[in-house]
Amino acid sequence: MAELEKKVKDKKAYVASLKSQISAAQAAAQRAAAAQASAQAAAQAQAQQQAAQEKAQAEAKKQQEIQSRYEAAIYTYQTETLPQYQQQLDDLNAQYNQAETAYNQADTAYQMAFSAWQTDNSEENTQALNEADSARSQAEIAKEQAREAYEDLKQQVPQMPSLADFSGDTSGSVWDISDGTDVDSSFSGDEAGTGMDMGSDDSGGTDGAYASDKSDEDDSYSGSSTGSVSADTSALESALETASDELAELQSDLASQKAVAEADSTSLTKEEKDKLEVTDNLSELDAKSAKELVKEGKKGITAEFNGIVSRADIKEGASVSQGMELFTIQNTDKASVDVNLSKYDYDTVKEGQKAEITMGDNTYEGTVTRMSHIAVQNEKGTPVISATVSIDNPDEDIFLGVDTKVKIHTASAKNVVLLPVEVVNIGKEGSFCYVIEDGLVTRRNITTGISSQDYVEVTEGIKAGEQVISDLGDYTEGMAVEAVQEGTEGAGTAEDSGTTAETTDVEEADAAGTKNETGDGADD
Repeated sequence: MAELEKKVKDKKAYVASLKSQISAAQAAAQRAAAAQASAQAAAQAQAQQQAAQEKAQAEAKKQQEIQSRYEAAIYTYQTETLPQYQQQLDDLNAQYNQAETAYNQADTAYQMAFSAWQTDNSEENTQALNEADSARSQAEIAKEQAREAYEDLKQQVPQMPSLADFSGDTSGSVWDISDGTDVDSSFSGDEAGTGMDMGSDDSGGTDGAYASDKSDEDDSYSGSSTGSVSADTSALESALETASDELAELQSDLASQKAVAEADSTSLTKEEKDKLEVTDNLSELDAKSAKELVKEGKKGITAEFNGIVSRADIKEGASVSQGMELFTIQNTDKASVDVNLSKYDYDTVKEGQKAEITMGDNTYEGTVTRMSHIAVQNEKGTPVISATVSIDNPDEDIFLGVDTKVKIHTASAKNVVLLPVEVVNIGKEGSFCYVIEDGLVTRRNITTGISSQDYVEVTEGIKAGEQVISDLGDYTEGMAVEAVQEGTEGAGTAEDSGTTAETTDVEEADAAGTKNETGDGADD
């Protein structure tokens, strides 16, 4: 088994090494992938930054051109358009003034002709009046025409150029800067000399085309697939799978051997256990090489523990062979007792419980260290469960192989009501006892707890201080009796029957549940 355990340990180490190599390879691949992704992200960020810079430069250039055109339009408006308009307005105002003066003169002439006609209605005066009236009418018409022309032009003030008119132009058409000669027409770039064709070759292509090209560059870069980096661990994974399968087989074999050595060993005799151990030792020797055997032989024989030689199978000078049993050493530092538990007791006994081992006149403390899970039949054919109680502090007074008495402490309770086991009866409805109540023999149903060889814990039905009949004898339930303390002579008579009953006072004390077993003998 030791050789198999070594193989399992080595195989586990090999499997762990393969897993570590796979993890290291995958970690290296992840680091490479992270480095590649970082490099690509940096390149993409640089490209995007460059594109943003170029776009910002183009936008700045565009804004500069717009500002230049706007300033040129403002200059043309202030130096040409607005002065020309003002000149036209002044000319029309002068014409209106002249027409108004002519009308006033014509009206004065008409008034004079009318006065003359009133004085003398001659044909000459009548003809002069008609001519003066016609002249006045024509002068009035001319005055109204001049006034209307002046008022119309006054309402047609040339609009000052706005920056929004230039910044909103994305069509790439030619901007015409007006010279002010026609306020309804577009600005004439030819006359102002400041027109700019945003779509001409001088600007490096239209703004729309430039933005589209940069967008295409960004999209083509960001759309490129990121190359994944993966580690080729197929060989390691194949080796890991093979090693895992081999490890599973070794662990299965080891579990089988442990089951035989540990579980089934409960049904083996001491001789069979010794033989099984010898078989394991021989298997270990068979697994060693000749060189290793010679090396082991030169070391001699050294026991793994302190003890005494309990049996010698050879004599000095006798020939020996590999695997031959030489002698048996019993360990005196570790002593234990094997006990058999009935089906009524095994469920209350647990590993770790304390026990008392009595060997002759000596008593030792011990601990339950093993519980078998396989029942075997004793010499009477009754199924029993074996358990091992290890002696905590063995000494030189322990004799190996002798029978012992073992008391296992399965439970304990503090400050509880106790009754001697002989006064507790068991019926179909449970446990009960007889008490003296109001001078009469009365049956009292009780509930019991843990018990030992001498006492039983009472959890319900009896209180401390009550009197329990220890020996009912010929008394029956309902008889009148007089209590006599157990262990004294029954002096006195009952009021009616003249009988006496021995009683036991109920007391409170500490209780301990125990299992008493006879050990097969102290063992090493």
